[in-house]
Amino acid sequence: MGVAAEDVPQLYCLNVKLCIKPEVRSEFLECIRANQRGTLSTEPLAVTYTFGEDESSPGTFHFFEQYKGVAGFTAHTQTPHFAAWEAFATTEPFSSPPVVSFYEEDAPGQSGQAAAALADGKSLFCLNVALYVKPERRDEFLEAMRGDQRGALESEPACVTYLFGEDAKEPSTFHMFEQYVGRAGFEEHARSEHYAAWTAFKATDPFAKPAVVSYYNTMVEGPEGL
Repeated sequence: MGVAAEDVPQLYCLNVKLCIKPEVRSEFLECIRANQRGTLSTEPLAVTYTFGEDESSPGTFHFFEQYKGVAGFTAHTQTPHFAAWEAFATTEPFSSPPVVSFYEEDAPGQSGQAAAALADGKSLFCLNVALYVKPERRDEFLEAMRGDQRGALESEPACVTYLFGEDAKEPSTFHMFEQYVGRAGFEEHARSEHYAAWTAFKATDPFAKPAVVSYYNTMVEGPEGL
């Protein structure tokens, strides 16, 4: 999956949502896998590139990408594999406009067992999340969020990645990416003491509007990505 995130603090991240027309699904998967392979095998500034299909909305795909700074993402956009993706994107394959969110991670977000889990090559259970924080609750939010992150990364064997950061263009909008060994790993997280503290904070009405949470399993090489 590229360079270990802990070696490059405050990485430049993307959460992406793409809704694909059913008739171009196979072509989309072929194109995006080529982009993924090219990114991870040829770009020294690329750290992570993973994607999967929404567990409840067929044809909706979520991505998480990490680069060493804005320069890393800019370099990605100048590659032949990205050019091939851009060419595919001009063929009107989307059933709704793509949603792309840029942010820098607040703190390194991979757990001690991340390298082994990622090297295993198996599908992982993921969440892409958008949180809309009331400006006056920002400091409290950050304290609560960092507490849950520390607890997950330091004490949960099934937690592979847990990171978040503020949107590059929208102050007080935060994006998250979480990755667990199976849905059971996430359910274990939801039973933890640190998550209970986070839940208690959420009950104090700190958000300007409801969170947007997407669940998916990472696709690995094989028929239809399964």
